Amino acid sequence: MRKISLITTVLAALLHSAVQADTVAVTDGVMHWQNGARQGEEVALFGVNYSAPFAYGYRALQRLGVDHKQAIDMDVAHIARLGLDAYRIHLWDRQLADVDGNLLQNEHLALFDYLLFKLGQHNIKAIITPIGWWGSGYPEPDPDEQSFATLFSKSQMNQSAKAITAQQNYLTQILTHINPYTGVSYANDPTVVAFELFNEPKHETPAAQSAAYIEKLIATVRAAGVTKPLFYNTSEQGNDQAFATALCNSSIDGVAYQWYPTGLVKNHTILANMLPTVAHYTNPFAAISECNSKAKMVYEFDAADVANTVMYPAMARSFRAAGFQWATQFAYDPAAMAHTNSDYNTHFLNLLYTPGKAISLMIAAEAFRRLPRGVKGSDYPASNQFAGVSLNYAANLSLLNTDDKFIYSNNNQIKPKNSKKLQQIAGVGSSVLAQYSGSGAYFLDKRADGLWQLELYPDLQPLQDPHQSASLRREVARLYHNQQQLSLQLADLGQRFYVKGLNDGNNLSTQAKNGTVSLTPGIYLLAKQPSQLNQVDSKLSYLLPEATAAELSVYHQPQRQASLSDNIQFSLQLGANEAPEKVELMLRYVGHREFTAIPMQAAAGGIYHATLPKTPAWQQSGLLEYAVTVTTPQQQVTFPGSSQGSPLQWDFVPANNYWNLQLQQANAPVALFDATLDRHNNLYPKDERVRQDLVSGQQGKGLALRLAMEDLQAGAPELLLRTTPAPDNSLQQRDLAGYNTLAIKIRAVKQNEQIELALLDADGLAFGAELNVSTEWQYLLLPLSTLRSTATALPQAFPTFMPALLPAAQAGLAWPANSDLRQLQGVQLRFNVGAYAAAALGGWHAIELAEVSLIKR
Repeated sequence: MRKISLITTVLAALLHSAVQADTVAVTDGVMHWQNGARQGEEVALFGVNYSAPFAYGYRALQRLGVDHKQAIDMDVAHIARLGLDAYRIHLWDRQLADVDGNLLQNEHLALFDYLLFKLGQHNIKAIITPIGWWGSGYPEPDPDEQSFATLFSKSQMNQSAKAITAQQNYLTQILTHINPYTGVSYANDPTVVAFELFNEPKHETPAAQSAAYIEKLIATVRAAGVTKPLFYNTSEQGNDQAFATALCNSSIDGVAYQWYPTGLVKNHTILANMLPTVAHYTNPFAAISECNSKAKMVYEFDAADVANTVMYPAMARSFRAAGFQWATQFAYDPAAMAHTNSDYNTHFLNLLYTPGKAISLMIAAEAFRRLPRGVKGSDYPASNQFAGVSLNYAANLSLLNTDDKFIYSNNNQIKPKNSKKLQQIAGVGSSVLAQYSGSGAYFLDKRADGLWQLELYPDLQPLQDPHQSASLRREVARLYHNQQQLSLQLADLGQRFYVKGLNDGNNLSTQAKNGTVSLTPGIYLLAKQPSQLNQVDSKLSYLLPEATAAELSVYHQPQRQASLSDNIQFSLQLGANEAPEKVELMLRYVGHREFTAIPMQAAAGGIYHATLPKTPAWQQSGLLEYAVTVTTPQQQVTFPGSSQGSPLQWDFVPANNYWNLQLQQANAPVALFDATLDRHNNLYPKDERVRQDLVSGQQGKGLALRLAMEDLQAGAPELLLRTTPAPDNSLQQRDLAGYNTLAIKIRAVKQNEQIELALLDADGLAFGAELNVSTEWQYLLLPLSTLRSTATALPQAFPTFMPALLPAAQAGLAWPANSDLRQLQGVQLRFNVGAYAAAALGGWHAIELAEVSLIKR
């Protein structure tokens, strides 16, 4: 049994009663604050899901030897640091209840009590979904759990009388459970503003029967003393108009939705501009009049498998346009295990381990609160500028630029709107206000004129694709606690400001020179006058995972090919506990004996780069192989493989094969898709019926991607394929001037076929043209000038009622002659069903695609 002092419980209850007025009610489909400082205002809350007390997160922290409460303390502090004010989770009832629905007084409940208490301390509001149904295993196999939910399928949960009775018993007990840290029940906890009754239910009965089940749950919850708004999920049913109508005719207060626009679990990072997928949130129930009286929340959302930092603000914009008042991302990774991204490998969000995405979520929260509900905006891509927010996919940049805040997810040189009125600066990388040599996030909060508080987080070193299959043994990123330089251009601080460490163990006291200081991760007070440093005389909490000895590491993405006309650069990110004496690129042609050492130049964020010399020795086509040697005062290490020594040494033993780069002659074709090499870089379009198979290519050489479909449907998109750029086939450094034609190696399998092939431009929008494909292997040549704006294929999204296509904004618009081909986002194909006679739509249709390349003609 837990022993918590009476004094602690009483003080906690008094603390919570002091904010009891912060309650919510729904009137005419809108959530308002009933009383308190925000009385009468509309609710607009934005945050995350987080599951450390339960399931795999609980077990993984336990295996790592991490104290769960300390993990919660740290994560909640970081969530609050990002300015997030909403928390939601579906409880794992299989870990909280027995087969009859009786509440279990166990460690999971105790930790959730503690989590709610910590959220309340940071004024983060919660919506709890008491029934989750799911087993607690994922990504592991489900353990043997004895609970009411294990006895029934998800659809039986709303059909079986025994299941419903157990749910009612469980709901009554958990809602009336007294949290010993707060002294109040979940039903009356002011931190909890609403409840969602069931996580992602599955209804297979007539709508009226489903509504009757929902009313039983509502009655049970109300009988337990809950007066807060109640929500129920509709998006999991898909576009079920009858169910949505019945739900909205019930006494439920609100409807819960989700959004995973890029799908889930690709097991690799999506390297394409996915902003078109979040241009709009489609709500197929908006025309149901009864639903207009229901509040709307998004219980889970994420741009899964996407590392770029532009998605969250765009999603916040689309949520507000659709009338949502609550949105919570799924899911925030506990920092103590985020180095593995094994909790939910398709998601990845943590202040320390994804600082750019975390700052992007901070910007999204600001936008969500600032945008009015139902806001009308521009069509994509003009919608990338809104409410002080700017989104730039190519620069991997989200930026909020308002009178009082300047927040950015990556390097930029954008001028602040009003630097004299700024109250908060936060970012990753450098800006005109702050030039930072590290790679972690930082926060500057103005406390008074000439007085700022700085929070500086550790450097981040990526190690591998974080979205691979989940494993607690896979380290995807690493933290380094290095000293870095920070130069500030803040008029009220000047160039000689004073610095004082504020967190425990941080006793630094120094003065800037020319606006520059060298600092390690921590919290600092920055003052124009030394007397101002005394305004804060106590140490502040600064929580990080336990630091471990971090080995030297290199992150580098090799490229498969380059042209001699390109400006060929080799770049890497170095993780080290100390500055190296030198970093060298070791380079040779395959077949040559000796390596040449080329010095690499340092840039901010641990980046090093070197350019292939334009000397005759390096201006012949062929295959290069290369490595990187890092020399520190203590050691010399060569990558890939972390081998001791250097390839220049006679007895060097490489632990791995060297990296390779194929050098092609100038003006050689540039492959956008190669079936042999790019089979892992496809996005399945929504509602696709296509079968994809890799088969032998022409005369058995190489591979081709066979795309086959039965019985084409008139009026259907009939999508075949959408590719994304491959990690090892970036166009960013390619010289593509003069490339003006696509060469498509393709054949039809059974009979001649009509397809539309499209390029995806920098905005991820499609420009296509029709192709007649014969049964003979051939190269079809398609001038870029013939491409016209067409509908863009969207990936399979959740909820499933999201559209399959984004219509062309300007039908017939020609491919812009000045398009930057280095920003191409992939290729898409679909059957051009409009070109077929009705009788020809039936039967089996298939094409085989081997290659799509850019050429000069």
